[in-house]
Amino acid sequence: MRSLVHTLLHPIVIEKKLPDSDEIIEEELKPAGFTVIMRRPKAKDMKAFDRHGDAGMAAMIEMIMACSRLSQIEVENLDVDDFKALGNLLDPPKQSGRTTGSSA
Repeated sequence: MRSLVHTLLHPIVIEKKLPDSDEIIEEELKPAGFTVIMRRPKAKDMKAFDRHGDAGMAAMIEMIMACSRLSQIEVENLDVDDFKALGNLLDPPKQSGRTTGSSA
């Protein structure tokens, strides 16, 4: 499978302060239910972990941006549940069980 899909559980929202006012408004960048299509990561995408060293969150933000069409501001404002789900798509659980040898 070359692409992976996640439907946002929560909207991507940013807060903005109105000019000349203390009022803060919310702007919805993507609604809950929006489908995020991720491509499977490539080896070159994994270099994000080299660039960010111990900053795993920054590396994962870069990976999600590289493998989706979400912008940096959208990825940085994902709800934690959606962020985890997208991260899990990029690193699916390994299949358990013993490997078998070649046939005799």
